[in-house]
Formats: sequence, C-alpha cells, structure tokens
Amino acid sequence: MQTEAELTKPAIRTIFERERCRASALFAHWEHPFTALSFNRARRSYGHAHADGRIVLSNTFVGTSATTDLEDTIRHELAHLIAGIRFKHGPRWQQVAASLGARPRASGRSESSELHEKMSDAPFTLIAVMRDGEERAMRRVFRRARRYVDYRYGKRGQRYHIGGDFIERFEYLDHRE
Repeated sequence: MQTEAELTKPAIRTIFERERCRASALFAHWEHPFTALSFNRARRSYGHAHADGRIVLSNTFVGTSATTDLEDTIRHELAHLIAGIRFKHGPRWQQVAASLGARPRASGRSESSELHEKMSDAPFTLIAVMRDGEERAMRRVFRRARRYVDYRYGKRGQRYHIGGDFIERFEYLDHRE
C-alpha cells in the first residue's frame, strides 16, 4: 500500500517486524533463522539476506514514500532466509516468495519514481562491445566491476552473450567527465 508519508528508519523497522511476524506464522521452519536487521548505503540493490540470518536494507528507502517497494523487498529477503540462501531465486525460493506475497523475481524495477530516481544516479554505464563491433548499453552502475574490466572473449570458459551473439569485451562510459 503506497502512502504519501515519508519513510523513516523506525517506520521501516515497524513494517519489517510486521512482515517478519507474518512470515513466522506461515513458515515454522526457516533454513536461516532471522537474527538482525540493519541498513547500508547500497545504491544497486534494495536489500540482501545473509546466511547468518541478517537482513540488510538500503537506506535509499528513507525519506521516500515507497512503502509498496519496501514491503516487497522485505518479503523477498525473508523468502531467502526461509527457503535457504543456496537456492538463490530458484523454484523453491519462488514458491516461498509467492506465499509471502512478494513478486517472485530476482530483481525488478521500482514502482516508485522517487525511489527509482534515487537508485539511478550511477556514474557509469556498462557497454557491451559485440564481436561485430556493435556497442550495446547494458545498464547504469556505481562501480567498475572486475568481472567486466578483466573480461576477455575466448574459446574456453564462461563467456557472456546477448541473444546468442557473443560479447567481445566490456567498456564503461563515465558520466562524471
């Protein structure tokens, strides 16, 4: 339910506790029992569940009215604790996420324009350079990841492709310049 009131950390903790109690009533056994809730400055993801039972939510929610996205993120991360971190976003996790009322997906776009705006001010754009020389913009990112910087197309090992077309290399477009 989307409201006009701005979210604060105490309000987020209250919403989290409500959703955690709901999840505990639905699922008696949790692969990773919940231990703590904390916040971080993540700008690439809304939340993260850890095998030690911690859930970390992004401070990006603070000051927004993105209650629907917050509830979905909380349910998403609780589903990881219940199903088991090792199952990632597979069928077992999807079943638990759906039971909790989360949209069962690995990631998605925010329904809140203000939340999306706070998350989309990344300084770089990841560019995939295809084997035929075509450049395709992939997404905005906050840092240059080694897996893309050190990526080299070859005949062995894992190689990235888009629709069957293999990527020759990755480049970053810096928006700060």
